[in-house]
Amino acid sequence: MLKHLIATALMLTVLPLAAEAQQFFRYKDENGQIVINSSIPPEFVKNGYEILNEKGVVLREVAPQLSEEEIRRRRQEQERIANQEARDAELTKLYRSPIDVDRAMKTWLSRLDMEIRLKENRIAILRTEYNQLQSKAADQERAGKAVDEGLLADMAQIEEEIERYQSEIAEVEARQEEARDRFQRDRARMVILYERRTGKDWVEPENRDD
Repeated sequence: MLKHLIATALMLTVLPLAAEAQQFFRYKDENGQIVINSSIPPEFVKNGYEILNEKGVVLREVAPQLSEEEIRRRRQEQERIANQEARDAELTKLYRSPIDVDRAMKTWLSRLDMEIRLKENRIAILRTEYNQLQSKAADQERAGKAVDEGLLADMAQIEEEIERYQSEIAEVEARQEEARDRFQRDRARMVILYERRTGKDWVEPENRDD
């Protein structure tokens, strides 16, 4: 008798749970029509669906599966965010405000300007030497003599050196432009980080030198 009562009690307990566990799926078929069924065909799972109870209440939503292109774009966005966070951490270690970026940019660009000036000075010296050799060659021609081969070789070497320095100057100028762009991007980001840290709008100083 006791066993019968226990079995009956267990059945009364399980039956409501079984009823509550009944679920339905709401999804769209190949024609875009909404379908509610006790199961969902595998080919429609990737489009997303909703799980309902017997009263039609949504228990859970399953988002559509992402395409390869969407996965790629999401991964790229995650990488972009991670890179930006890493760069933000680096910027906040280097600078406290956009003014610090201005100072760093001015110092770095000045160094590159000095490098350019040194190379330009070297070119000026080489051109003076070249003009002197050219004058000697002209003297030899006016005297009816053949221009000395060593003189011509020295002039050719100077021309090569001048071209090399000119190429190096162009490279430094390109580095200078890249540095200026990088500092300006960092400065713009520092404005955002400064406002985020202080809770105040950034106000440009009146005597800022661009």
